[in-house]
Amino acid sequence: MEVHNIKVKFTEVYEKESDPLFRYCLMRVSDRDKAIDIVQDIFAELWKTYNTSEEIKNERAYLFTLARNKIIDWYRKKKSYSLDALLETEDTERPFDSPDEKAHPDIIFSAEAGRVLEAIEKLDPTYRDVLYLRFTEDLSPQEIASVLGSTASIVSVRITRGLEKLREQFHT
Repeated sequence: MEVHNIKVKFTEVYEKESDPLFRYCLMRVSDRDKAIDIVQDIFAELWKTYNTSEEIKNERAYLFTLARNKIIDWYRKKKSYSLDALLETEDTERPFDSPDEKAHPDIIFSAEAGRVLEAIEKLDPTYRDVLYLRFTEDLSPQEIASVLGSTASIVSVRITRGLEKLREQFHT
């Protein structure tokens, strides 16, 4: 592919997918700076892939697969912090972010949405991930299957069962 065409294609994909990828990463790692780093790494890898002339059949599924893998790698490498170590730390560096007061008002959830997100977080990861990808990022079951390395029918079953489990949480 010609360099100009690569730049145009990359910019188009970046503008369309950077915000959903950031939200996905932020939900999974709960660290704004780390989520930004992961998204940056994802797009650097996309750029390399475009330059190697590898064909990507579904950019969205490819990007979310990269995100999922990078998040898994991050959790594997992440140090665990003990409460004692946190209390003994004199500096201002902490393994958590303070609330970002500059956050765009549109991302502040209502009490209802917060309740639903809490319920989703209580679900088994098998259901939580497919529900998040389906309803927050609007990926199709086929795209989710591609991200998770599964089949569309298994993903559809997990979505249905995950919704049933959510209903159970709200009816008890």
